[in-house]
Amino acid sequence: MVATDGHRLAYVEKPNEILEGISGEKRVLIPRKALQELQQLLSYTEAEKVEFADDEHTLFFRVGHRTLSTRKLSGQFPNFEAVMPRDNTKFAVVSSSELSSAIQRVAQFADERSGAIRIRLESNELKISSSSTESGESEDTIDTPYSSDPIAVGFNSVYILDFLKALNNEGEVRLEFKDSQSAGQMRPEDPEAEYKYRYVLMPMRI
Repeated sequence: MVATDGHRLAYVEKPNEILEGISGEKRVLIPRKALQELQQLLSYTEAEKVEFADDEHTLFFRVGHRTLSTRKLSGQFPNFEAVMPRDNTKFAVVSSSELSSAIQRVAQFADERSGAIRIRLESNELKISSSSTESGESEDTIDTPYSSDPIAVGFNSVYILDFLKALNNEGEVRLEFKDSQSAGQMRPEDPEAEYKYRYVLMPMRI
C-alpha cells in the first residue's frame, strides 16, 4: 500500500503473502474515506480476513457479514518508484519515543506556518533545532552512533510526528539521508517485523 500528498510518501509492504484468487499484478486506487470506513469496520469485528473484489467502477470489501462498497478513483497514481531513495547512505538509529519528545519540545519554537525544524547529524549526535522571529530558538540533542560526514536537513515537524505516531512511538527508528536537498527516508529498525514500512519525506529550506 502506498499513499502520497506530494510532500511525503508512506509505503507498506507485507512480503511473501499469498493472496487467494490473485495471479499476476493488480493495482487499484482506493479513496482515503473508504480506508477510514474500512478501519472502523475492522475495529468492531472478529473476522480474520477481509474479502476484496471490484468491477469496472466499484470496489467491494467484505468483513464478516458486512460489505463496504466505494466508487473507484480515476486517474493515474504518481510514479512512486521514481522517488524512493536509493543512495541515502548517511543514517542514524534512535528511539522513537525519544525522537518524538525532542521534536515536540523543539517544534514549539518553529515557525507557526511551516513547522520547520532542522535535523543535524554529527559525531555521535543527532541535533534537532528550530527558530522563529516570534518565539526565538530551541535545540535538543540525542546521543546516537554516527561517524559519517556532518549533514543538516530541514523538515516539517508535523510530518515526522505523524510517522512516529503511526509507530505508536515504540521501538527504534532509522533516519536515512543523502544530502540536504534530497528526500529523507525513515523506517522502523526491526528486521523481524511482519511489515516493511518506509516513509519518504521531502526536505525544506530553512
